[in-house]
Amino acid sequence: MTKNRVVIFLFSIVLLSCLGCGEEGLIDPHGAVELSPPSSEGFQAADFPTSNGSAWTYLNVGFGLYNPGEGEVIQALLEETFTIRIEGTRDISGFTHRQATVSEIKSIVRTDRGEEERVFRAAVDHLSTNARYFRIDSDFLDFDLPLYATYFRNTPQTYTESAFDVYISFLDNPVLHQKHFPPRLIWDFPLQVGKEWTVFETKTSPAHRVIRRVIDADVSITVPAGTYNNAYLVEEEIVGLSQLPALKFSDDSQRLEAANYEPAKYWVVPNLGVVKYQYTYLLTERELTDGVFVNLLFSGDFELSDFELPEDNSR
Repeated sequence: MTKNRVVIFLFSIVLLSCLGCGEEGLIDPHGAVELSPPSSEGFQAADFPTSNGSAWTYLNVGFGLYNPGEGEVIQALLEETFTIRIEGTRDISGFTHRQATVSEIKSIVRTDRGEEERVFRAAVDHLSTNARYFRIDSDFLDFDLPLYATYFRNTPQTYTESAFDVYISFLDNPVLHQKHFPPRLIWDFPLQVGKEWTVFETKTSPAHRVIRRVIDADVSITVPAGTYNNAYLVEEEIVGLSQLPALKFSDDSQRLEAANYEPAKYWVVPNLGVVKYQYTYLLTERELTDGVFVNLLFSGDFELSDFELPEDNSR
């Protein structure tokens, strides 16, 4: 990021923190939409849990680089968990939205020196458009910020995300509220094999378009929370990223090798929600050595390890 973009970014953060949430805030629910009974065709909106009190805990286990201090970087086995919980409502542009709060990440780091536990916030929630969230003017930042919460509204046909909170640790009030422009169509029901929809698209330059498509149904999958034989497999693609050459760290994290961006994948189970998701994301134009810039590719693989669903969500 150039110095000018850093200055613009910091100025925007301060300005937005001053503006805050405007007239929006926590209010009594109004304008909520009652879901119609599900039909027999495909995965219906009523099959996707959204009640207050619903919670999903995800686990990511894999090798990565760890800094124990004093500038040393070593390879470690990382076990990361975080929880998404639906709790409360908020008025967004005159409509009641539910709040999905994203917890801190609990990380267990295991090395040949022992085990260490850390709690922190990081941009690991890629359940919506590969973390393409905060932007200045029309351009998304080339790095991600941790999410604190997202705000969604569901109808008998759709699950739409209209706003979000990011967590910026250096602010006095670190939770910064922002609206999506345009809102994001996360789920377009019913889910059926072959169905495709646009999550969001920006018209201003540089343009961005994110699409989702259902590529399979009745998929068997095993995660720490259990084994399911009725999952829908959904792909999510950020159009154009696959055309960018990139490098990624090898499995042993000792070298860089050629790589390609791939669409994210979501395994979604009726009456339970997303049980697993995989994603790759690019950090563009990173400087390796003086004058040498590359696109670095990273990936994540999170599986459902635990969940809480109110009785009205269980079938």
